[in-house]
Amino acid sequence: MTKFSLKTTIIRGVALALPLSVVLYVLYKFMKIFESLIGPIAKKFQIEHIFGEITLTFFAVLAMLGIAFLLGLLMRIKSIANIRREVEALVLKFIPSLNYLELMAADRLHADNIDLNWKPVLVLKEDHYFPAYILEENEEWITLVTVRIPNTEPIGMMLVKQSSVKCIPITMKEMRLYNKQFGKGYIDKIT
Repeated sequence: MTKFSLKTTIIRGVALALPLSVVLYVLYKFMKIFESLIGPIAKKFQIEHIFGEITLTFFAVLAMLGIAFLLGLLMRIKSIANIRREVEALVLKFIPSLNYLELMAADRLHADNIDLNWKPVLVLKEDHYFPAYILEENEEWITLVTVRIPNTEPIGMMLVKQSSVKCIPITMKEMRLYNKQFGKGYIDKIT
C-alpha cells in the first residue's frame, strides 16, 4: 500500500480534471451548435417543444449519435482509418496518458480486436515474468511499461533488447483479472 500524499492526490486530481473539463466543454459546445442548427428545422415542423424544454437537446444528441455512427462506418475505409491514426498520433504527443485511457475504454467495451497503441503482454526477462504493455518495438529494441498490482496503472518504463525478453500476448481483460488476484492465473498463461 502506498503512502497517502496530499500533494500527489491534488496533482492527480488536476491531471484528471483538465482533460475531462476540455472534453465536457467540447461536448457542450457541439450540443449548442447542433441545437442552433436543429432549432429552425424543429420550429418549421412545430416540434420544438414536443418533449418539453429538452426537445432540442434530445434531437441534438440524436444528431450527434447519427454522425458518430456514420463516422464509424467511414472508419471501415482504409484511407480514413489511416487519417485517424495520424491525428491520434499527433494528439498523443501532447497528451500521452490517452493511450492508457484508450486501453481501459477498449477493455470496458470488450473490444479486444481493435488496434491499440499499448499491447498488454506477459514478459519473461531472465528468470521471472511480469505484466507490462508494449509501447513500441522494432527488430532490435522494445519499449515496455510495467504495471502496478492489483490494478493495471503504468508505473515504470524500460527499453530492452528484443533478444533479452520473451513476450506472451494477453488481453487487457486477462491482465486486469490476474492483477486483481495478485497474479493468480498467470501460471496458466506461461505453461
